[in-house]
Amino acid sequence: MKIGKPLFAACATALAVTLLFTWLPHTVWQNTVNRDEVAVFRASPAVRLTNSNLVDVLVAIQLNERLKKADWSNGVLSVDMLVSTSGGRPALWFADVEKLVRVSFLQLENVKRILIRMVEERTDGPALLAAVDVRKTDEWLINEMQHLSQADPVHDEVWRERLRVSFTSAWEERFGPVAGFTVKPSFISQEE
Repeated sequence: MKIGKPLFAACATALAVTLLFTWLPHTVWQNTVNRDEVAVFRASPAVRLTNSNLVDVLVAIQLNERLKKADWSNGVLSVDMLVSTSGGRPALWFADVEKLVRVSFLQLENVKRILIRMVEERTDGPALLAAVDVRKTDEWLINEMQHLSQADPVHDEVWRERLRVSFTSAWEERFGPVAGFTVKPSFISQEE
């Protein structure tokens, strides 16, 4: 019985320590004044774009089209959107452009320029349809960003210039020639 008492004491001590460690975090959590989420699980939006969070930021945007390639270098975000040869509408593509521009210049503080290419995957290889180039120094970002969701850069020359949209011959093969017009947006009063 010389082994029985020390063995029992060791088991009792181990059980007491295990219960203490199990009970202690629960007690501390119950006594906290501010019962927010645990910091490890709190989602916080990215403020600065880096190579380590590039994928997380782009996934969070929830684009309509798939991304073929994304690159982050020296303040320039370059994105290739892969558009289908059989489906998809330019309006949806430019809705994705709007999401990318908003996140780049309203949420992220270190994006200086965003380059977006719309690439169609064909059997004979990828074909560039259009490209967009927006810079943080563009003045319209300050006053006209709220109207970007109603923009039609395919037909409206003003928005085509603001977004610096370039259409290729592959675009014209698929959708016909780009014929623009300048419209007076509905949000401007008719008295001007």
